[in-house]
Amino acid sequence: MEENKHSITEEEDCTTYNHVIKYTGIFGGVQGITMLMGLVRNKLVALLLGTSGAALINIFNSSLKLTNDSTNFGIPFSAVKHIAEIHETGDMGTVRQYARVVRTWTLCTGLVGMLIMMLLSAQISEWTFGDTGNADNFMLLAPAVAFLSVSAGELSILKGTKKLKNVAVASVYSSFAAVTLCIPIYYYIGLSGIVYSLLATTLSVMCIQLYFCNKVVPWRVSPFQKDTYSLGAPMVKLGLGYIIAGVFGQGAEYIIRVLILNWGCLEDVGLYHSGYVMAVTYASMVFIAIEADYFPRLSAIKHDTTRQNATVNQQTEVCALLISPILILFVVAMPLIVVVLFSNKFMDAVPMAICASFYMYFKALTLPAAYLSLAHGDSKIYMLTELMYDIYIASVIPLSYRHFGLVGTGLALSSAGLLDAVIIHTLYRKLYSFRFCTRLGHFYIIQFVLLTASVIISFTTHGALRYVIGAMILLASLLMSLRILRRDTNIVSQLTVKIKEKLRKK
Repeated sequence: MEENKHSITEEEDCTTYNHVIKYTGIFGGVQGITMLMGLVRNKLVALLLGTSGAALINIFNSSLKLTNDSTNFGIPFSAVKHIAEIHETGDMGTVRQYARVVRTWTLCTGLVGMLIMMLLSAQISEWTFGDTGNADNFMLLAPAVAFLSVSAGELSILKGTKKLKNVAVASVYSSFAAVTLCIPIYYYIGLSGIVYSLLATTLSVMCIQLYFCNKVVPWRVSPFQKDTYSLGAPMVKLGLGYIIAGVFGQGAEYIIRVLILNWGCLEDVGLYHSGYVMAVTYASMVFIAIEADYFPRLSAIKHDTTRQNATVNQQTEVCALLISPILILFVVAMPLIVVVLFSNKFMDAVPMAICASFYMYFKALTLPAAYLSLAHGDSKIYMLTELMYDIYIASVIPLSYRHFGLVGTGLALSSAGLLDAVIIHTLYRKLYSFRFCTRLGHFYIIQFVLLTASVIISFTTHGALRYVIGAMILLASLLMSLRILRRDTNIVSQLTVKIKEKLRKK
């Protein structure tokens, strides 16, 4: 691939940084609200259902997502790329036509997935729990596969048409719906209400997504027109790699939980899931703009190597700037976080979550580049990299649990993040002429050292000393990130001006 000679001016560079920060901030804020709702839900689940309840919710969710990912042909993801390219031309008539194609495919694949889960409910129960005692639960859960498929299709249309405010608002409403529907069910029915809560949640999310997307593109499907399926063929072709990668990913997560259940107990599955949530899920709010804004933007400039590399590196830098202080805060305050988010029963998950914190740091340096294969429509390469990663975690994490307990799973997860970073940057350098910019190399090294120091003091000190030293490390990390943000963007100055204006009005 020949590298384009387009130059990027300093003004354009700053504008791009501001764009990345803006949408990371918008979706980070939305994710913050979503996370807050998740905190309330997890706290009440911990109090009402305990570690066993958390484990069962996670196992049913994993089975549900695995079935959905196995049957949706990757359409919700590949549709974003295709709709974004059409939307770039300004032809809304073609956008509406392609939205009809997407909706028809997601509806059909959702119904197929639902039927497959119904037919295999006994087998899924036996594979998961070692008996067919939960076959009825899996059969009852089957409609949620269709709900998930339709929801994902509507979300892909919103993202492809760049209606990001609608995406944000829909996410907030979905979070509120999940809490208001789940908690009464858990309170009155207990463990038996888990399947009903998942059904209610997925149905409500689907309705919310349909409402917001219908305002942008009216809902139309045409399941009996042949051209619908021929027009969707390129989307399915790209999605095949994504679906296989998704099956690998969900399959790996499913295998990990089943092996922990077989080699340990249901409570350990709940602890592993809780540690994963604290170390990975909550910290990942920084990356929410990757899928919502960054991927369509990267797809539009895939043929310009200079702009491609600049975009990926800028997104990487912003992710690293934002995630580093957050990870250190999580590591230092993890014992308090567990008590606030869950309960004292989940304290055994703290060492695992702390050891897994490095995973998210490596993820910040890898995730923006990982989208290059999908932006180029190279589903085989994406599938290959995902397969290598999934094989590694599906084997190393359970083995680490068996030999070293939950702490071993945290270390294994961090090692998987490092391996993924090495594979992505080495392979994509050759395939897409991607060059990882070392302009902030000193920042990456220093922040990694600070994160390592916070992990060490978390294991070696206790009480007030732990929090004093941890606060000093956090302050150093935060000041360093703010200094670079202030140097490379005008975000800090804009915030200062807005604060001064508000103070003047008062």
